Formats: sequence, structure tokens, C-alpha cells
Amino acid sequence: MATVGLTGATGFIGGAVLPALLASGYEVRSLDNRSGPVRVEYPDRPVPNLDFASDAGLAQLRDCDVLLHLAAVSGVMACASDPVGSARTNIAGTTRLFEQCRVRRIPVAFASSFAVVGSPDRLPVTEATPARPTHEYARQKAEGERLVEWLGREGGVATAAVRQSNVYGGYRANSRYIAKGNVIQVFAQQVGSGRLTVNAPGTQRRDFVHLEDVVAHWLAVARYLLRGGTVAGPTTINVASGESLSVLEVADKVAACYHRWAPTAGEVRIEVVPNPRGGVELVEPSFAVSRVETERRLGVRCQQTVESALPAILGESGALSPRPAGRTTG
Repeated sequence: MATVGLTGATGFIGGAVLPALLASGYEVRSLDNRSGPVRVEYPDRPVPNLDFASDAGLAQLRDCDVLLHLAAVSGVMACASDPVGSARTNIAGTTRLFEQCRVRRIPVAFASSFAVVGSPDRLPVTEATPARPTHEYARQKAEGERLVEWLGREGGVATAAVRQSNVYGGYRANSRYIAKGNVIQVFAQQVGSGRLTVNAPGTQRRDFVHLEDVVAHWLAVARYLLRGGTVAGPTTINVASGESLSVLEVADKVAACYHRWAPTAGEVRIEVVPNPRGGVELVEPSFAVSRVETERRLGVRCQQTVESALPAILGESGALSPRPAGRTTG
């Protein structure tokens, strides 16, 4: 079976992708320097504590058949607060890693973000929508896309820029629930108090994709690149569900789910509050994503919706009792 390299293997997404790769029969060469806010550790699947651009990290990844590059200094505020340090990892480090992949002709999938599209001229966003970044995090992801395109062109190998939408949901690892602090998770924590706070204006619309579907896409991308992918040009993959909701609509769904499980609970108030990311966060009330080309290339569709996933998410947060059985990845 093929050997898959995985950077960022103890992060939120990497910690779910790693056991899925192993369960699929791949040999995995993983690493993570544990600098991120999430650390997912499996005692029976140790991940070397290495920086992906260090000599030891490059040696760990040098004989892979395909590389999934998930490691990064991630997040709008993290990159805005330290643009130089984050660029040292996200751009300079990725350049060094991709140079090894060019020399050794290793296909690569790069973890990008829908943040790169900025305010697109046309909607829905498709795989062909160009990068037009409007803040530092998006600029660094856009540069990563340029680097993976360069790798495909100069190295003659299949590459993919994997644009991930707003990932929600979680999983259990060693009896611990792992989730990302996005708006759905925040609402799940708040709803039991009877008050949901929505960052202004609340009409900002996002595509929400469940973690289980994200993992399925990464496995499909690995298979796609191992088959040869498309060497003639860059491949952009839209890891999005096509389910576009405003933040206020998400709040309504969370409140409705809570009342279905706790009909005697008091009213859940939804309050719009000042946005701490005002001026940085994209506010596009008609935002939508197409994934037609992604489905054609990968043969994978999303299975989860926000509404179907909410009972488990609220259960894990402690808002619902009895708690629904949580899913596990390892």
C-alpha cells in the first residue's frame, strides 16, 4: 500500500485524517510540532514532534508516495498578530518542503481556505474562482496555492489546492471530544444559558461542511493524486457542502434543535453584538459555493447537514440530556 505523508497530524483536522488513513490501509509518515491550539494524541499512533521544514522533518517525509500538507499557522487573528512569524512557517517553510517534493517528484495536496477568494466578482464560488485575498491569513494561503501550482508545473507531478470551507463537528480521541471553536460550537456552548450572541451584522453567509465530510475529501484527494491526478495544470478542490447559511440562520437552527430536546426550557434569546473581526471578516449575504468539478474529479459527496449534525454537537456540549452517542475516529 502507498505511503502517505501527513503534516499537522495532531491538529484538529489532521487528528481525524490520521486514523482514517491508517484504517484505509496506508502507511503514514506523520509529524507535527505541536504549536497549534489543538493537540490530538493517540498513544498507539505516535506522531514525531518535528517541524515540517526542519532537516529532520524533511527526512521523515522524503520517501512518501503522496503528501497531504495540513500544517500551518492557521487563523485570521493568528496571522494578523504575527505576520512575519506566520509567514516564516506558512510561506518560507512550505517553500522548502515543496522544493524537496519537486526534487523527489512527490505529489502534494495543500490545505487552503475559502478565505483566499475574498469578495468574488461572481457567485457561486467555483473551483475556477481566482484568489483575491483581503487579509494576511488569506494572503498566506493564496501564496501556498501559488507554490503548489509551481510545484506541479516545475516538478511535473500532480498537485491540488484543497480549499476548505467552514468546518464544524467533532470527534472523540482517547475519550476526549475534539472540536473547533467556530460559530456552531460557540452556539452549542451558549444555548443552555438561554442566550446566543451573533457577531454583527449576522447576515454574513458561510458554507458549512462537517468534519466527517472533510476527512472523506482528504482520503479522496490522496487517491486522486496517487492515480496521477492532473499534471497539466493546478487542481482546485472545493471542500464545501453547498449548504450556505447566515450566522443568524445557524443561531435559529441551534435554538430550534435545543427546544425540540428541551421543550420546557425558557426562551433562547438571539442578540447581535459588535463584531471583533469587523473590517476583516467577509460579509457577503449571498455567498454560495459550487462543488460540481470537485465531485467530478473525486467522486465524493457530502453526507452531513447542519440540522442533522446538531443533536450530536449539542449533546457533546452538554446542552442536551441524555447525550446522543458521539462518533469516534480512534
